[in-house]
Amino acid sequence: MRNYFIKNKFLWLTFGGAFLVLFYFYHEVLLAPNSYLFSVAGDGIKNYYTYLYHAKFDSSFHEFSGMNYPYFEHVVYTDAHPLFSYLIGKLGLANYGIGILNSLMLLSYPIASIFVFKILRHYKVRDWWALAAAIAITFLSPQIYRMTGHFAMSYVFAIPIMWWLLIKSYHTKKWIWSGVISLYMLAFFFTHPYLGIIMAFFSIVFWLVNMVKSRKEVLPGFTKILVQTVVPLLLFQGYISMTDMHLDRLSNPAGFFHFYANWNSLIIPHNGPIYELTSLIGVNNGAWETWSYLGFPTLVFTLVIGIHLYRIRKVFHLKTFLKKELSLFIIAAYLILLFSFCFPLKFDWMRWVTDLFGPLKQFRILGRFTWVFFYVFTVAAVVGIHHLYQKLKNESYTILFFSGIIFFVLEFAPAHYTHMTISDNKFLPEKVDANMNAVIDYVNQEDYDAILFLPFEHMSSENIMLLGQPKANYDAFLLSYHTNTPLVNSISSRMSLSEAIKVNNYFSPAFIEKELTYDFPEGDRIVIVKNRDLVKPTELVMIWESEQVFENEEFIILDFDQKKWNRRTAFDKVIAKEKLAIHDVGQGWRSDTTDVWFYYESYDTVGLDLTPEQKLGGDGAFRDLKNSWNTLLSLDQSDIQPGDYVIRYWYYLREDRPNQLAVMEAKYVQEDSSAWIAQFDIKQSTMIAKDWCMVEMYFTISPDVETLNVLITGNSSQKPFVVDELLIQKQGPDHLFRKVTKGEMPYVIYDNYWIKERSFE
Repeated sequence: MRNYFIKNKFLWLTFGGAFLVLFYFYHEVLLAPNSYLFSVAGDGIKNYYTYLYHAKFDSSFHEFSGMNYPYFEHVVYTDAHPLFSYLIGKLGLANYGIGILNSLMLLSYPIASIFVFKILRHYKVRDWWALAAAIAITFLSPQIYRMTGHFAMSYVFAIPIMWWLLIKSYHTKKWIWSGVISLYMLAFFFTHPYLGIIMAFFSIVFWLVNMVKSRKEVLPGFTKILVQTVVPLLLFQGYISMTDMHLDRLSNPAGFFHFYANWNSLIIPHNGPIYELTSLIGVNNGAWETWSYLGFPTLVFTLVIGIHLYRIRKVFHLKTFLKKELSLFIIAAYLILLFSFCFPLKFDWMRWVTDLFGPLKQFRILGRFTWVFFYVFTVAAVVGIHHLYQKLKNESYTILFFSGIIFFVLEFAPAHYTHMTISDNKFLPEKVDANMNAVIDYVNQEDYDAILFLPFEHMSSENIMLLGQPKANYDAFLLSYHTNTPLVNSISSRMSLSEAIKVNNYFSPAFIEKELTYDFPEGDRIVIVKNRDLVKPTELVMIWESEQVFENEEFIILDFDQKKWNRRTAFDKVIAKEKLAIHDVGQGWRSDTTDVWFYYESYDTVGLDLTPEQKLGGDGAFRDLKNSWNTLLSLDQSDIQPGDYVIRYWYYLREDRPNQLAVMEAKYVQEDSSAWIAQFDIKQSTMIAKDWCMVEMYFTISPDVETLNVLITGNSSQKPFVVDELLIQKQGPDHLFRKVTKGEMPYVIYDNYWIKERSFE
């Protein structure tokens, strides 16, 4: 044993040095890992909650029962560390789950440094250089920013270990290393699929590059790709297919053309001395999701190596150099980097490829693929400088290298200081404040079956969602965990569209049948809990319809009556009004009076080539491509007089996601100016009929309005969208009615609300 430690002393010195650096930054957490949270906002509190709830309360590996009641959710879509949380639960360690997770995230730094050290030594970098570089590269890792919320992607050792395993597989014909890689990758697929995919890309591209280098490697290369990446991917996807009972998940998530990296992601710092200069001159370092800063020393090392190669260009043999092992990894990393740049798919003339190969769009945040390049390129820069030092025997390279290490420290230290803040672990009962404790006690005492927390959040199918408030989400997760009671609320990814529609429609007007009610188990009791955040009008109606049973300084508890919330009284009143609407007021509309003003656009003369599903009513619909803004309608003073109005129209959900804002724009006569007088976030519609969601805006026309424009703002994606059945009418007692049949479903149309005629039967 003594000989083993002597032989590997630099390996352990690397681990020890990295641990000391880690202890300097995170000693509070390391000394009491179960007492703190790295994030209490956004994805951070949600991912702590899903991980801990799954470990403590779920008996099934694949089902997460803490959110999206009564449907619940597949655990893979909740970012809950499925494999890790399941093991923690089975070992009875859930009460220490936060501490175990925090410790593993932090210890991933010294573990990663060991493997970066091993890789550097493999490429003949001397011990002290490898030790210093391994620690510097590890703590500069772009994955630090995942510790603020995306915990399952924060494991810094993931890619260095994968690289080291690929090296072992490259140098031996023994298939054991391919088997180890396969198991390693499968474990990460069940930790976070995105990290698994990144490593799968690393393996696939490396072996493809190796096959291009030598024809002899073609068959072994394809076999290694099959064993190392295809097998674990098929096992993972097969398991998901067999266990996921949630229908119509979104197969085309947003973000492919929005969160890709560029050179700024790599060369513009986010902290440290150079950052002060770049921020002073206004250089944009891009969206944080794409950050993968290589470090100023890496850039300097690369420049020095480049100058040297230029000087020896006459004797430098490029073909020989490109066949070297490290060169193969650099080429593979560069090809993955191009993918992270969305190159060439981001160009209009190549976007057909992503439409043809739909699975490509599953990679919604391409900027994360830069992580492979970060590790490979920083290591390669150190190897290159060390090679120059050995070849030229010039001590100036030693000075350059260790000066670079000092500069690395100046760059990564602020990241660990400024981006990592800790808070008390409120999942511990003794850390919960008095007001929340009182609510926990009440909910436990009454033994409710589910919690509906207001302000309400339910996201994201990406087509339809409801957005609440960060403080409400935080309170909801803590309450759910401490009471072992599922939430109707949910924050997940690629949720079932049909489930999301039922949840959104639960907040629709009283005359709309709430189909979600029938999916709640018979006799289940739901409690409404509200904090002091402002709620939406539909949520306020829900409060009025419920009986308050508890209140303190921070929270209100209401006993929720599902049957009272979903009763036919308001529907019957609409039907009674429809029977009295005997006056034909034009364009197929009827009213109970002849003196009624409205503007109706059926779009029956446009979009005639659309499919029946793309037309809500009549023979046509409005179809256009998403620009920075699109005009649906323009009216001038002769078309619409001053007064109070409401506009309602319908947006087709299956064409493309409704990532647009509906806007009413008024242009004024004298001031030669314009203003938005109403707006509506389409994806948050609470009135959905089949595959169509309704846009509704109330607005006032003043006498100085010259033109009224009905706009939809977009993201210039050039993706199509479809709108149909637009109605503007005056606010007041006059109502408009029609009757239509869509497919085999008869509808009563009331002020452009499409209501199933056989509702509440």
